Amino acid sequence: MSMVSAKEFSDWLRLRFEGLNEGVSLTRKDINQLTGRQNFSADFVNDIHFELMRHDMAFVTDTSRENFFLVPINKQSWREKLEQQFEKEIFCNIIPLNISSN
Repeated sequence: MSMVSAKEFSDWLRLRFEGLNEGVSLTRKDINQLTGRQNFSADFVNDIHFELMRHDMAFVTDTSRENFFLVPINKQSWREKLEQQFEKEIFCNIIPLNISSN
């Protein structure tokens, strides 16, 4: 098996997982097996991430660089999300049970 480039691997990931809402995780061993590599660098991971970001997907790792995560990108602004949540709370007619009366 020949070694797979970051572009080839990112294409493979995208074609198989782009429809998922929650993403998937891979181990270093998974990536080695899928790409035919014995080792890979942070640059390889960055290149995969770069290729996938063009398709609204992120490829990130944990601090130990042993687990990797392919996740969809939500382009909604944090401010928009909070404003939507605030609107829901204003129009909600349910009173929370944890309010103490004095």
